Amino acid sequence: MRSTEVEGRRRQAGSRGLAMQVFYADGEKACTEKVQAVLDRFDVEVTRFDNAPDCLHSLKTRECHLLISNARRPHVEGMELLRGARDIIPPVPVVVLVDRGDIDAAVWAMKGGAVDCLERPPETVSLVSAIDSALQVAVRNDLPPKRPLSETEEQVLRLILQGHTTNEIARRLHRSPRTIEVHRHHIMRKLNASSMVGLVKSCVRKGLLPEWPCSRRSEQ
Repeated sequence: MRSTEVEGRRRQAGSRGLAMQVFYADGEKACTEKVQAVLDRFDVEVTRFDNAPDCLHSLKTRECHLLISNARRPHVEGMELLRGARDIIPPVPVVVLVDRGDIDAAVWAMKGGAVDCLERPPETVSLVSAIDSALQVAVRNDLPPKRPLSETEEQVLRLILQGHTTNEIARRLHRSPRTIEVHRHHIMRKLNASSMVGLVKSCVRKGLLPEWPCSRRSEQ
């Protein structure tokens, strides 16, 4: 099912601690289970959104290799999402699901830049093929990552680089120390760092935290 090219990309992402990211904008619930079942066949991380604005916001701050639009009203939310995605990350492939027999929606989706358009509920074979082909598009485009860390992870990273301990970070962010340790682990894994010096170098290379925080020592 998966091409050698996509499999190679998945392994490369895995070596960096990053999986291919799929955003699923899920407004029409009737075919949710079928789409999710197909996505489970692929070694990808799926983030679901209930509406277009939330999805577009995440496109500005997070990595995305494939967007699947299952908007309840394709001519309204679907159009907003497709246009927004094209503006934010032009190379990102978008697969659009439309109502059966809705020729107008299919036309605007394809003219709007979607890589594929399927009637819902989609046939399993067609959906598998569309997702696999779209992931190959992402491989060819070699989409650059946006922000590899979540907002909370960026907060934790700032405090780590300022020299705060796990317990201090937990108090500042109103989290448990165990939760902060999990965030630390995810940060080091995502940035492929095994030490603090390696973490700093990775941050510089990836353009994270352009306004570098002063350490607490320099403030004393």
